[in-house]
Amino acid sequence: MRKYSVREILNKLKWHPNYDFSKVRIICIDRFSGNLEIDADEIDEVGHKFIFLKNGKVIPQHRVIEIRYEGKTVWKKS
Repeated sequence: MRKYSVREILNKLKWHPNYDFSKVRIICIDRFSGNLEIDADEIDEVGHKFIFLKNGKVIPQHRVIEIRYEGKTVWKKS
């Protein structure tokens, strides 16, 4: 079974007409404060290796540990 990347999952949730991107929540590891939860409306751009937030922060995709849609886990780092 193919393992999808964080970018592939986020782009599918953002651009597929059956999904509402505003219902996406990303959980990532912050080196200073532990786990950090980000709502999709905070995301400005999903780059090749980074997630750029509207507040200017940049989240490396390797720090993402889980992606949820409507509260259900759709991707989890193994």
